[in-house]
Amino acid sequence: MGPSGPPRHAIKLLLSRDRGSVLLETAIAIPMLFGIAMSLIWALGVATTALSLGDVARESARAIARGENVEVIARKTSEQAPKAQLNIDQSADSVLVELTQYVSLPVPMFDGLGLTVRRSAVAARENFNW
Repeated sequence: MGPSGPPRHAIKLLLSRDRGSVLLETAIAIPMLFGIAMSLIWALGVATTALSLGDVARESARAIARGENVEVIARKTSEQAPKAQLNIDQSADSVLVELTQYVSLPVPMFDGLGLTVRRSAVAARENFNW
């Protein structure tokens, strides 16, 4: 060690060891950020799907409970939620409408991975005997 600090060749050796670390850190960080972004987009899609299916199921159950035509309501429900499977269960005093939809990851590589969103609504039959 000289009077003004470490020799110059020691500084060059230290700098040359750190040269590839920025590239390596970037190569690791970019796929991780991409994965986090895709996960957030997918979660937002699942939440949006769940909310819309719940709204459609409630509207449909209420309409059928009021006495509207089941085929017409089923057609409207299929238009509002085209990818969802519709199940209508009617009893003497209530109507159950259940919508089920599969939401896959937005990455084509992971198309088989996803989540099934199921929303249902029950409405009591309205009898208008005046």
